[in-house]
Amino acid sequence: MFGEGVATSKTAADLVLPLDVYELGPVDDAQVLRARFGLITECLRQYQIDFQAPFVEPAIYPRNADYLGWIEGRQVGRYGYAGPPGYTSVKAMDGFEPYSVTDEQFRVLVGKIKRFRGTAVPPGGCEAKADRVLNQGAKGVPATEIVKRFNQDEVPGLASDAAGAAFRDERIAAAERSWSDCMERAGFHYRTTSDATGDPRWATTAANDHIDLRRGTPEEIRTALADSTCRRDVNYYGVRQAVYTEYQNKIIKSHRGRLDTIKALNEARLANATKVLNGEITVTW
Repeated sequence: MFGEGVATSKTAADLVLPLDVYELGPVDDAQVLRARFGLITECLRQYQIDFQAPFVEPAIYPRNADYLGWIEGRQVGRYGYAGPPGYTSVKAMDGFEPYSVTDEQFRVLVGKIKRFRGTAVPPGGCEAKADRVLNQGAKGVPATEIVKRFNQDEVPGLASDAAGAAFRDERIAAAERSWSDCMERAGFHYRTTSDATGDPRWATTAANDHIDLRRGTPEEIRTALADSTCRRDVNYYGVRQAVYTEYQNKIIKSHRGRLDTIKALNEARLANATKVLNGEITVTW
């Protein structure tokens, strides 16, 4: 059988990839976000700007689920590909609802102006000021790095680079063919897993985004159940995880120094976030 001898992911906890160690887990990340939003709120208050920070909870969407094509958490027998209500929402993925800011808030948030209402704006704005508080004390990290705004998209960007390379790997293509053959035997005709999840009968596309599609139809559920069975039968998840692991390890090898810096910053940010939330760090704005 295709994928034989390759370990497989059986639960969301198994969806582990090498770059994970350079990011905080959902609980720790939520802790840092709460502290960061709190610091930003305090900073903006110095300029008489009322900022309503979003409520933060640990993200519940499984990390790496999209990279590994994981659909098991969607409860496909009941909901089809959409998953339970809110399963793929921004809040489920990021831990907080999307929020918007006014032009006035934005200029002070990111430091687009040097003074506001007669008060100096810190370099990089309130976001950078909050990050300087959270970054302080990071071991082995130069001061020039500690004063910067923390880039939360840096590791995901590297993961995306690895995913692009993995997607072109023949082993991934072979896994798709094996899955397609399994689906064919079950009476479903799709070339790739994306063709199934993106079937216009239930997936929003540029051609049908004006239509309110009915989700969880019997057709969608039957397809998703067969899809889930075939992904497990051909060890689709295991193959993808093995290939993605290989390419992420290559990324780590070529960016080791930078990733070690990010890891040290994350450790400091978590420790400082706890102190901020406990009132142990006093900030002079």
